[in-house]
Amino acid sequence: MGAERGAELRTLEPVLYGKFEARYKPAQGEGLVSSFFVYNDDTPNTPWVEIDIELLGRFKQIVDMNTMTPSSHLRTHFVPFNTHLDFFEYGFEWTPDYVAWFINGEEVYRQTAVHVADLNHPVKIMMNIWNPVFDDWVGIWDERVLPRFAHYDWVRYASYTPGNGDTGTSNDFTYQWQDDFNEFDTTRWEKSDNHTWNGNQSIFIKENAVFQDGHLILCLTDDEHIGYQDQIKPYVLWARADGDSVIVRFSEELDSQTSQSISSYSIAGASVNSATLMPDQRTVKLDVSELILENTYNLTILGIKDDAQPPNTQMGQWLAIDVPQPLSFPLMINNAGGGFDDYSSDQLWSSSVEYGHMNGNYQLTDEEINNTTQEDIYRSSLNRVVSYKVRVPNGIYSTTFKLSENYYNDGGERSFDIFAEDSMWVSALDVYTLAGQYNAFDTTLTGIRVDDGILDFYFSAADYGEGYEYAGPFLNAMIVDQDSIFELGTHFNIQPHENQIKLFQNYPNPFNSATTFRYFVTEPGESEITLHNINGRQVSQVLKKYSPTGHHQADWSHNELSSGLYIAKLVHNKNIKTKKILFLK
Repeated sequence: MGAERGAELRTLEPVLYGKFEARYKPAQGEGLVSSFFVYNDDTPNTPWVEIDIELLGRFKQIVDMNTMTPSSHLRTHFVPFNTHLDFFEYGFEWTPDYVAWFINGEEVYRQTAVHVADLNHPVKIMMNIWNPVFDDWVGIWDERVLPRFAHYDWVRYASYTPGNGDTGTSNDFTYQWQDDFNEFDTTRWEKSDNHTWNGNQSIFIKENAVFQDGHLILCLTDDEHIGYQDQIKPYVLWARADGDSVIVRFSEELDSQTSQSISSYSIAGASVNSATLMPDQRTVKLDVSELILENTYNLTILGIKDDAQPPNTQMGQWLAIDVPQPLSFPLMINNAGGGFDDYSSDQLWSSSVEYGHMNGNYQLTDEEINNTTQEDIYRSSLNRVVSYKVRVPNGIYSTTFKLSENYYNDGGERSFDIFAEDSMWVSALDVYTLAGQYNAFDTTLTGIRVDDGILDFYFSAADYGEGYEYAGPFLNAMIVDQDSIFELGTHFNIQPHENQIKLFQNYPNPFNSATTFRYFVTEPGESEITLHNINGRQVSQVLKKYSPTGHHQADWSHNELSSGLYIAKLVHNKNIKTKKILFLK
């Protein structure tokens, strides 16, 4: 057990079913969780019942929504805002028939599967902050980020009164109370004290549940500086070169004045021209000149203050700057193992790598994989993945995900959404339904625009699946293609070869009504896109037109085709490119 001290507040009396809501701002930082949940603390005398909202400090735009029976039924839900920067409302409705989660008053996810019937024992309403041992879930804990604080504005409860209520879906709930945390209500709550469990690296103590200024503040501290106080000086966790800038990550939120003063930073052999504190208040971007990426550099930091009252001042720190080597494309990654043929090995995402995954575990099957000559790529899988990131020059990219369902043997058991650069691109992808078990299946996203230097993917379970090792979203391998790069932040040029043409993968693929084809030509001429069945017979014409040099796209719909695999063929000035597409009715 480490020296960390966490905090938990729980109701004295249990309830069965209801609508549960909280407005809170979680702590940010790798390796920790700020939660709002209900739990049957009579376990194991009675069955495990738990419904969670868990905000991980490592993800700024992910909300974990989970039911435990004790099997996990998790959705890592992507949201269009930074959960760490402000207070937002989170809640869930729990009935005998469903559990539905809400963010800022809108329903975002619902579970109605058979496991919901097992959630049938009274629970207590709880909030806590802690640092789990599960690196594949929360990331690697770094005690230098202490202290961390989660702020709760209020908690609200409504009982389940079907057909006779005043709030919630169909007015099936009746308002009972709201606690604004102006004081510690000892008739409703208790503070956990000297409490922990296997998997929790901290011990909950009552001193770390603080009521102050109309908020409940749950504190994660060391064993010496307990309670709502900060006597720890800010610390640089890492610094990384990025073109003509250096990104510097600190252990905590900073004072805006000292963190943006160029006199606080020094790089021998280069000049710091400006310093900008990023929205998370923990990251500073230094614009530099005379930085040569082939050289090594050290960064000296002096006199930066944190945002505590009174502030703590960092008196001096020196560290080496990570100077990365840029990737070459296409980038081929074996997402669940070592290098294979032209595929690079997978790795964890960090400040010192150019690509990697966040969350997940590796699994391997010995079964034969069909429809491929690269069985080893599809035999290994990265399961329960939440995010995959690749550092790229700003531009347009295509990514092919190579998948094989190696565990579930029925449709509707595991499916997931895929988000690219803050928007959903694929909804409820069920690989078994599309391809069966132990069959290679590829799907490609094209035209992904990157403006911030990182190609971001997020994965959210629609159907999580039973168990742990093989549950949740998964990847076997991926190929990232650089279609074009931007110049001066506004335009992009593809780097053409003579007479080059390119047919990108249609999107969406698979599709059931309409899809879009994109292509690129380096010389003007007549273009034609046609569809052919697997026997080579033409079944439809998508377009036939004169195409000037550049990028083009064609929207296409067809309701008379039979479900199955087809070949899209682009012919331009006698050059030919093809892509496989999948049509589903």
